Amino acid sequence: MSGFFLRFEPPKPKFSINHSHKLTFLGSCFSDEMSKYAIESGFDVICNPYGTIYHPISIANNLNDALNGVTQFADIEKEGLFYSWSTSTKINAKSESGLNDLLTNLNRGMLSNLNAPGVVFITFGTAFIYKLKGENKFVANCHKQPVTMFDKQLTSVEIIVSYWKEILGKLQQRNPNLKVVFTISPVRHIRDGVIENNRSKARLLQAVEELSLLENVDYFPSYEIVLDELRDYRFFKEDRIHPTDEATKYVWNRLSELYFSEQTKNVVAEFSKVRKRLAHRSTQTQDLDLKTLKSIQYLETEFPWISWGVEK
Repeated sequence: MSGFFLRFEPPKPKFSINHSHKLTFLGSCFSDEMSKYAIESGFDVICNPYGTIYHPISIANNLNDALNGVTQFADIEKEGLFYSWSTSTKINAKSESGLNDLLTNLNRGMLSNLNAPGVVFITFGTAFIYKLKGENKFVANCHKQPVTMFDKQLTSVEIIVSYWKEILGKLQQRNPNLKVVFTISPVRHIRDGVIENNRSKARLLQAVEELSLLENVDYFPSYEIVLDELRDYRFFKEDRIHPTDEATKYVWNRLSELYFSEQTKNVVAEFSKVRKRLAHRSTQTQDLDLKTLKSIQYLETEFPWISWGVEK
């Protein structure tokens, strides 16, 4: 230890990641942050098509619907917009049929990614979940409805593991080449209470410990990296809850160190240079210099799976 900084070495991953893999990020807002760096690194990425979702069961239910070809339906109408209890508030439409079509298309897109060789990153945020009173239905988002409509529950480790073992079995059966990486969000749910948040995170950690023993399933310690390696509030935003950009970038770099081969690291470095040159071209000329053109040609020829994300 030096400089008041504790660095630990996570266990060696069970598999590596390269640009031929489609990357899917699901779960808490930390998934959104990680996906941005994956896009900047040239990966083909889909992130939270159902919106940001925090609870393991809610994430599992969306995957289960996609795998089973179940059509979700609009549940509530608020201020002229229709919403589903299964998705976040950003998923809405002006008509019931419009939302049903949107949800059906989201499931089809998700299924397409799950059928391809790839890696799914699942980030759990909280073990607290809300259940509609009088109905056996968990909700992913309360859509700012009265709190009296819901019962709040702290889900047991056993239930989380049971749900996810079933989902992982279906994923493995459908696509044996699909890999899954679980993470726990370092974002603390302080509104539940400090003690309650810690108990919630403890259940999530215990659940993913058991799940990561399964074949083609791994655990990446983003929670430990932020809370233990970066053990300083300067790595959090003003709310002292959400990690700063510097912290999330650090976590992405640690993920890259663990999961990327040396070749993939070199490709990411070269791609990042070219992408920056493409993004910062002079507005007076769109011509590319010879070095950039050669780099693009090399990357497109040797690594055709790269997703550019900017106009070439």
